[in-house]
Amino acid sequence: MEMIDKNELHELAIEKGVDTQALADFETQYGVEEIQKIVASCDTMEEACQKLCEKFPSLKYEDLKKQFDEYVAKAQENDGDSESEEIVDLDEDDLEAVAGGGIGSWLKKNWAGLVVGAAVTVACTAIGAPMLGMVMAPTLTSMVNQQVQKKETPADAKTDNSHNF
Repeated sequence: MEMIDKNELHELAIEKGVDTQALADFETQYGVEEIQKIVASCDTMEEACQKLCEKFPSLKYEDLKKQFDEYVAKAQENDGDSESEEIVDLDEDDLEAVAGGGIGSWLKKNWAGLVVGAAVTVACTAIGAPMLGMVMAPTLTSMVNQQVQKKETPADAKTDNSHNF
């Protein structure tokens, strides 16, 4: 499993003006790598949120689910904003989305990144560092989703392991 480099993420956060003490507090209490490991070990968003709440009692399932739903709503909103008359060559995943998969197909492949982002957002709010969450969560979500997209799952796989990164 390939994890997102926390040093790279920290450098980005510091570049964006995040307080280094807030970053240290986040890593002490939660940790990017620990959150990723928990999410990668799960098969569903619900399971991931439950395990995150067990590991980190300050995280509440309802808060994680609410943040996750907000990210999904934002993705749906962005999906609807892309009207274009331009002809575009589509790869398999994009073609599936256009042919009727839509946000459901996208969500099936990208839920892990959204859960990681939601967990970071909620955790940073819990330690009183929402700015840190605003910087790290979208970046982490994107990085995890990119890792998921790189992973190939055999067509005859009995379970969808595409979220493992």
